[in-house]
Amino acid sequence: LGGVQTVLFNGVAGPMLYATPGQVGAVTPYSVNGGPVQVVVQSAGAASAPVAVAAASTAPGVFTADGSGSGQAAATNQDGTRNGTASPAPAGSVLSLYATGEGQTSPAGVDGKLAAVPLPQPLAPVTVTIGGVLAEVRYAGGAPGQIAGIMQVNVVVPGGLTGAVPVVLAVGGAASQGAVTVVVR
Repeated sequence: LGGVQTVLFNGVAGPMLYATPGQVGAVTPYSVNGGPVQVVVQSAGAASAPVAVAAASTAPGVFTADGSGSGQAAATNQDGTRNGTASPAPAGSVLSLYATGEGQTSPAGVDGKLAAVPLPQPLAPVTVTIGGVLAEVRYAGGAPGQIAGIMQVNVVVPGGLTGAVPVVLAVGGAASQGAVTVVVR
C-alpha cells in the first residue's frame, strides 16, 4: 500500500498520518459520528473495495509508550518526566494522558488542524479511573500543537496506590481498552 494517496470514510478524506506496505494510518474525519462506515483506500488512481467498519460517537483509546495499545501508557508526570518505573507519579500530582476517540468537540473539530487556542474539548463527559479509583479530571481536550483528534487528559493521581496500576478513560460512557497502566507511588 505504499503510495497511498487517500483514505475515504463514507466518501470523506481523512488526514493521512503514514502509509507502509502493510498498514495505513489516517485520522477519522469529524463528520463520522457513529454507525457503520465505508472505508476505501485510493492509490495510484485505483481504489480498494469498500470495507464496512463499525463506528461509534465516542471510542476512546489511550496511547501507549510502545504503540501496542497495551502496557505502559504514554503519559507525562507533573514534573515533565515520562511516567514509568523510573519515574512514578506521586499521589496528588497531575498526570497527563494522551488518547484519541473523544468524539465531537467544542469548538467543532477541524480535520487535520493542529490544536490551538481555543483548544477543542469533548462534548461528551470524560472520566478516568486509576487503579480502579475515580480520578479528578482537571482538563480534557486538544493537545496543544498536535493534530485534531489527539486528546490530552490531565488527572490527579489518587492516594493509596503503588506500582503499575490500570488506567481507564471513559468518554460518553465508552471505555478505553484494557491492559493499559501507569506507575504511581
